[in-house]
Amino acid sequence: MYRRKTFSIVFFCKKTKINRKGKAPVYARITTSGVSTEIYTRCKIEPQHWSQRLERSTLRDPVSLQINEIISSLRANILARIRLYNKGGERTYLLRREREIGKSRRCKPYVSI
Repeated sequence: MYRRKTFSIVFFCKKTKINRKGKAPVYARITTSGVSTEIYTRCKIEPQHWSQRLERSTLRDPVSLQINEIISSLRANILARIRLYNKGGERTYLLRREREIGKSRRCKPYVSI
């Protein structure tokens, strides 16, 4: 029997977890064949500056540009690991790294406020 394989990555702002400063965390949801996993990207953004259609920040300040760069980098890393997995690479390495991706990236502004 043929089992359909699907894969998607969605970045979203979790508006239900807004902190005292009015910022919400940005998560990545990875779905493979109907099984979802959410990874915290360690980035926070004001919900009104998040575009869900674009899956990135709409502002052009240095911090928002850095958040957009981190999201692009995470997406590229996840896709590269999936390609490695599909080619028959180390499957346990991929599973271990998927859990660590959220821990390896931090969103730090490069301007002090």
